[in-house]
Amino acid sequence: MTGHPLFSRCLLALCWLISAGGVTLFAAEREVAGVYQGHAPAADAAKRVFTLNLASDGGAVLTTLYIGKNDANQQGHWTQNGSQVVLTFDAMGNNKPPRPITFRHHGHELRPIHWDSSEWGRSGPPVLHRSRPIQGGV
Repeated sequence: MTGHPLFSRCLLALCWLISAGGVTLFAAEREVAGVYQGHAPAADAAKRVFTLNLASDGGAVLTTLYIGKNDANQQGHWTQNGSQVVLTFDAMGNNKPPRPITFRHHGHELRPIHWDSSEWGRSGPPVLHRSRPIQGGV
């Protein structure tokens, strides 16, 4: 009977239901850590490719690759509250850090829902999709 699909779904729902700080999370919502990628047009390049690495310890690195140009790295950290993921950046030297970006995590994507339009424009950062893990890799 343990191989029955309905049993498996019920068992998954019961086993992975947790409560953290009064917020109920399912297993799929807890597994946010990973590498996500997306792309957007750039003012002076063909496009920008974004890679966001969310480490399981809460650290984060956002790399922006400008096609035909150099790349830029921004370090910070991330937190999760239900399906929302907030990316907060560290200051770089004497510069103020960019304001946080809030994403909605659903399935294998992070969809931006709140950002500073003076930093990211009206259309905001792109939707980021989880990259497939490298077989036998890190």
